[in-house]
Amino acid sequence: MIRPRLDYPLFAAICTLIALGSMSVWSASGYSVPIIERHLARAFMAIFALLALSTIPAKKFKDLAPHLFGLAVILLVGVIIAGDTTNGAKRWLALGPVRFQPSELVKVAVPMMVAWLIVKDPGRPNFQKIILCALVTAVPAGLIVIQPDLDGSIFTVMYALFVLFLAGMSWKIIGSVLITVASSVPLMWFFFMEEYQKKRVTQFLNPESDPLGAGYQIIQSLIAIGSGGFKGKGFMNATQGQLGFIPESHTDFIFSTFAEEWGFIGSVVIILLYLFIAGRALWLAANAPAPFSRLVSGALAMSFFLYAFINLGMVSGLLPVMGSPLPFISYGGTAMITQGACFGIIMALCCGKQPTQATWSHRTFSKSSM
Repeated sequence: MIRPRLDYPLFAAICTLIALGSMSVWSASGYSVPIIERHLARAFMAIFALLALSTIPAKKFKDLAPHLFGLAVILLVGVIIAGDTTNGAKRWLALGPVRFQPSELVKVAVPMMVAWLIVKDPGRPNFQKIILCALVTAVPAGLIVIQPDLDGSIFTVMYALFVLFLAGMSWKIIGSVLITVASSVPLMWFFFMEEYQKKRVTQFLNPESDPLGAGYQIIQSLIAIGSGGFKGKGFMNATQGQLGFIPESHTDFIFSTFAEEWGFIGSVVIILLYLFIAGRALWLAANAPAPFSRLVSGALAMSFFLYAFINLGMVSGLLPVMGSPLPFISYGGTAMITQGACFGIIMALCCGKQPTQATWSHRTFSKSSM
């Protein structure tokens, strides 16, 4: 019998987040039985995905990387052709009774594909290899932009950059990329950003300019977080979240409800859990037995932290509002299952037989270790 290869501290922290998230979804949804039932069903599916994928040998993931990437691209094309449209965006694909978001598969497919390209030719990524990785990443990123989903497209590029960073990409190239991105902001504003995305930026800069419109959500979120005080109002006593003052109180803005109920102490616990999970996953990646495992696991860990950081920054007014759920806590389907799958892959790649000496060294992989 094949047993899951688990890192028990990491698994326990993830289960704790899911439990806290389920309590918050139940409270923030106004004790909606259908919502909590669907949330718990997806939570169990996420745990099942984690356990199932952790049983797969690491070499299988490396062999499957190009096929998984090809499947992700095909599904994204399928979204453009026959996807479901919700709120003006075509991001969902329905296959019989199953409705899912193919862009979630990109979270796994892109890091694996970029890592696969890097380890094929030993050594730090040179200019030619970086261009090849950029071209490969541009395919799903471009298909996601068409949906339209600019946030998802930016995240797709970040997945690839995380792998290249961990592989030892030159700081000169990293600086060039950052300068290019910064200089392209005006171009994105006038030609790529939708009107609702521009409103997110303007409301971030000055939410009080439209307190009943674009700035309403962030203002109510800050009121909820502040009203929680040090100890919070107590479980199921979040008036802002339960009385409908916070739109999406059980999805993207669920942390506002959690902070109102559990206060500063509960918020610190959540943040520490995220830091522990990201740090533990990076430690596992650093001690993984193979370069492909190190690159993929490290990139997935960094992506997880990025999503948590963006959501927490968004609901607290430190970042513009983006369509980014809080991992393992927000109500959702495909996103939670994907996160479970990501950590199943991390454990499969990193929790097998370990070498006597780790070969991770300052982001750079020597040719002998490749």
